[in-house]
Amino acid sequence: MIETLLSLKGIAKSYGSVRAVSDLNLDIRQNEFFALLGASGSGKTTVLRMLAGFETPTEGQILLQGRDIVPLPPNRRPVNLMFQSYALFPHMTVSQNLAYGLEMERLSRAEVKSRVDEMLEIVQLSHLSRRKPDQLSGGQRQRVALGRALVKRPRLLLLDEPLGALDKKLRGEMQMELKRIQSEFGITFIVVTHDQEEALVMADRIAILKDGGLLQCGTPHEIYEHPGSRYAADFIGEMNFLSGRVRAGELVTEDGTRIAAPVPADVMPGDTVDIAIRPERMKIGTTNLENMVKGQVVATAYLGLDLQVHVQTALAAKPLLVRMTAQEVDTAQLVEGDDVTIGWTAQDTRVFRA
Repeated sequence: MIETLLSLKGIAKSYGSVRAVSDLNLDIRQNEFFALLGASGSGKTTVLRMLAGFETPTEGQILLQGRDIVPLPPNRRPVNLMFQSYALFPHMTVSQNLAYGLEMERLSRAEVKSRVDEMLEIVQLSHLSRRKPDQLSGGQRQRVALGRALVKRPRLLLLDEPLGALDKKLRGEMQMELKRIQSEFGITFIVVTHDQEEALVMADRIAILKDGGLLQCGTPHEIYEHPGSRYAADFIGEMNFLSGRVRAGELVTEDGTRIAAPVPADVMPGDTVDIAIRPERMKIGTTNLENMVKGQVVATAYLGLDLQVHVQTALAAKPLLVRMTAQEVDTAQLVEGDDVTIGWTAQDTRVFRA
């Protein structure tokens, strides 16, 4: 069993009458890559600042290996925070930036050199050790900031939107680089992000925050495939939504179409429901699935790896989004105005009380 490193027990934070975080309870494990995911105002950055010691909880405890660290100032906590801006010293070389925190701890010159050299190898910057920040690319500066945070060997590293300043391609590369370094270094990372894809790619587990509270926590697969609410389903990835009602044990859409789906235990006859289906779970031209509907192609968007097809149906005023693979695109040759049939399974349908 993996040991819990950090426990948040009933954490709350208020600014006057404004409740930024409410009764948050989380257990984060040793050597885990954990993501706090949420929209602006969800409370994720406030949680990170409380962990770092820059904010004091109004209520609750923050237990690091069983010890409440709330009374400890930031410089006394075995926790490091990597800022989005990187905050590198422009007049120092890469090596000097890495060494600065160790020198402030008055470690021996030999110890400082040994740990800096080790970290340069881990972040793959040994060949750039004498360069200054303005001589580095965005990705290289990001790795210097990461190395400076790790070189002090904290038990916990906090990352505040660490890839927000990078372009899309470099951000994708650095997502995998962060995973590699976290695995190699073997400490717990907690990353704050509003980027769903980033959280899905990097994290072992994700906590979705909304209005200062915990909405759902689980692995990326659990969060994506089994969202616990309409908000979580809509927030993570693309999702088609239909409005419906439970009648005589069946789900029926507003136009009277019966939808086959597993109905949650808390949904009762007469309840209004939201019916959700991922675009990649819908198939065009298939005739042997539990749910079938006819429609017309109103738009397509070619994305290289796949084709997004917008299909107008009687089920909803908004067109349904269907995602086709590149191989399917080569055989289908769909154009605007084509009449099509969409199918999907009952098992791929999610139902939420409206």
